[in-house]
Amino acid sequence: AWLLVARLWRFVCRGAMLDCYTRRVFVVCLTIIGLPAGTGEGDETCRADGLKPAVHAAFYLWYGNPESDGRWLHWDHKVLPHWDKDVDARHPKFNWQPPDEHHAPFRPQRGLFSARDNDTLQGQFRELALAGVDSAMLSWWGRKDWKGKRDDADSGANTDELVPACLDAAKRAGVYISFHIEPYGGRSPQTFIEDLRYIHAEYGPHPAVWREGPRQLPIFWLYDISAQHSKQDVKSWRAALDSVRGTALDGVFMCLWIGDQGDADFVRDAGFDGAYTYFGAVGFTPGSNPQNWPSIKASLDNYGKFFVPAVGPGYDDTLIRPWNAHNVRDRRGGRYYDAMWEAAVNLQPHGVSITSYNE
Repeated sequence: AWLLVARLWRFVCRGAMLDCYTRRVFVVCLTIIGLPAGTGEGDETCRADGLKPAVHAAFYLWYGNPESDGRWLHWDHKVLPHWDKDVDARHPKFNWQPPDEHHAPFRPQRGLFSARDNDTLQGQFRELALAGVDSAMLSWWGRKDWKGKRDDADSGANTDELVPACLDAAKRAGVYISFHIEPYGGRSPQTFIEDLRYIHAEYGPHPAVWREGPRQLPIFWLYDISAQHSKQDVKSWRAALDSVRGTALDGVFMCLWIGDQGDADFVRDAGFDGAYTYFGAVGFTPGSNPQNWPSIKASLDNYGKFFVPAVGPGYDDTLIRPWNAHNVRDRRGGRYYDAMWEAAVNLQPHGVSITSYNE
């Protein structure tokens, strides 16, 4: 979290996004020197209106430990297969064995926490507030009674059960949450409409739900809905999203931008409001290359759509994807993160997302 603070402070000092971030940076400074910061409930918070880019951080709820959940969740992630059988055969398959051997090259200062622990959640949301993050993009794997795949590690983590605690923790910290709709088993345009009904009914009235624009609509990020993954479903997505426009189920709907697949036309034809790039490894996809961001934004601007580039401090997933070493991105003492932030800020997009806070 303090790395995020340092980076945001640097760009605010340069005058970028000044109106939106000034209050948050002032709060950080007061906190550092021990004065009352006033970050609790009821504080006025900057809202995205097209002129003040918001910051959204990917936030994961699939972590569990024996103390809170009766077993390990996600920390014991399995080694994932490669799609090429010859490559896959070179890498043994097993599950990591926490607490001594967990699935990541870095270890949280809190230890191997559970997302079900309220003290942990409240501390994490306080960190997000201090870092100037506007919303936590909750990784959401379907309604709590949904029968099907819950996450890529097959842990069975039920993220929807934890949303109420996240909302309350966000409200106490003075930040917000948005919904990152993951590819749970059986997800489709039709099930997403049912998800909207559920989310609006269960969580819509909560004051910690991020809303933006003149109609104060919530934002939904749809992971793996893209020109690459979903072109065959473009008409179904258009029909689904058109059916909720102007109704109580409306929102700001963002799909994934991979790149070089006719992405701008997909965003337009499928009826999305814009696209986000998600990946924090520069060059992993054409969309995650900051050199491409100006042309991506221009193509979406041409259709009246939003662009939200993603930034990240570095990337290394080789403990669960040992065949993916070519996509490792060293942090370079923060310089990697600086460069991505600078490219994003110079673009002045609708918003910026961070991949990620805790995954």
